[in-house]
Amino acid sequence: MRDHDPSINQFRLFDALYQLRSLSKAARSLGIPQSTLSRWLGELRQHFKDPLFVRTSSGLDPTPRAIEAAAAISEIASIYRQCVVRTAGFDASRSRRDFRIASSDFGQSVFLPRIYNAVAARAPGISLTAVPLGRKQLMQQLESGDVDIAIGEFPTLHAGVREEVLFTTPYACVLRRDHPSLRSPFDLDAFKVCTHVIVSAHELSHVHERVEAQLLRICPTEKIRVSCESFLVSALLAEETDLVLTAPAPLCDWITQRERLVSVPVPFPLPEIEVKQYWHSRFDADPGIIWLRQQIATMSD
Repeated sequence: MRDHDPSINQFRLFDALYQLRSLSKAARSLGIPQSTLSRWLGELRQHFKDPLFVRTSSGLDPTPRAIEAAAAISEIASIYRQCVVRTAGFDASRSRRDFRIASSDFGQSVFLPRIYNAVAARAPGISLTAVPLGRKQLMQQLESGDVDIAIGEFPTLHAGVREEVLFTTPYACVLRRDHPSLRSPFDLDAFKVCTHVIVSAHELSHVHERVEAQLLRICPTEKIRVSCESFLVSALLAEETDLVLTAPAPLCDWITQRERLVSVPVPFPLPEIEVKQYWHSRFDADPGIIWLRQQIATMSD
């Protein structure tokens, strides 16, 4: 007796497994229970009379038969996403979806409250998960669906990642309101005399690396007293000491609401940051992510 031809959902599973090499990641990407996907994979194996994906030290690797079929199945899945899912719509008012948003600690502090306020009234059942940077490669997280949207400026994100500029912002310096350097104009000479806390971004693949390099060239070595990977910890250090922090202006504006700190212009040119939202092209037609991107874009107007 002839078995049934694979369904579109089984082809979607095949495509997700081929890309992600993990059944659990495929389950998250497709929003379908892993037990269901295991059953579908068994049916695919029966249909193709081949294991298709075998467990190795690196995950589920495709067999030669799976590699041979991958391009055609990927095209089928892509047509489905573009022509069918896009028209399915997204009912934000009834959704219980959890969106995962990656950003630096400064981005999470400044932007997550705005994003939450932008979506809460329209989508009371939606939740947000803040994903920290640096633990895993952001490119892989976007591709796998472990991250839905990334916010910041990440110049190392490349093939397959879409981006949209939200706004451009300069840098500023933040220091204690009663800092001795504020008794006279805060110029370049005053900046060099100060002791500094430098935010190190080499683990974050963030555009701040360019600014960090410029600060290290300008500041005398003996004046750099603390290096820290956290913008927020660096801000707290500036609040409790005579250290000066140079950071994106939105963060400076946010932390100076604490009243013990003041923000002043950087006394020399620094590149501005283009704050963007990023998502992977695999989810271009995902109606939920399309909706979230629209809310974030509106928030930044």
